[in-house]
Amino acid sequence: MTKNPHFDALYRSISTPLFKFIAKHLGKDQVTVEEIFEETIVAGWKGYKTFQHKSTYFTWLCRIALNKIADYYHDQVNENSGIIVPLIDSLTYIDRDNLSPEENLALKELRTSVNNCLNLLPYEKRQLLWFRYWKDYSYEKIGKILGISDRAVEGRIYRAKEEFAEVWSESSKLEPKHS
Repeated sequence: MTKNPHFDALYRSISTPLFKFIAKHLGKDQVTVEEIFEETIVAGWKGYKTFQHKSTYFTWLCRIALNKIADYYHDQVNENSGIIVPLIDSLTYIDRDNLSPEENLALKELRTSVNNCLNLLPYEKRQLLWFRYWKDYSYEKIGKILGISDRAVEGRIYRAKEEFAEVWSESSKLEPKHS
């Protein structure tokens, strides 16, 4: 890579908040956070000349990061269905307007698969996952809605995620493989 003083200054100002943003969406997997951060920075550097200033540079990089996170989860789901719950969470934050047609198609297929699996769950478990991952409700708020304790909500969501992972795993065995 060639030196770009303006990009270097931007990098210094946004690297820490961008890293934290990615970590927030990926959780505690430090290695994956670092990989996504690096991929995002490289993509930002490569696309810097095409940045159109329709948003802040940081917001633009966050959109790139979300796309990289979605790509990561998509790859991981195909390899190992055990990480589906973070995927569900990240699907709600993807800005579809900035995806390529191919990325939009992949995202649509993924969302369809997730919804098909959710529809195989009992209503109560679907409702719990919807409250937690689509509405982003706290355990406390879900507990108040359902009239149960926070601890009971936590246990029920854990079991709902486990059942969802089983359904996802079974459905992925039945789906034709794309080459």
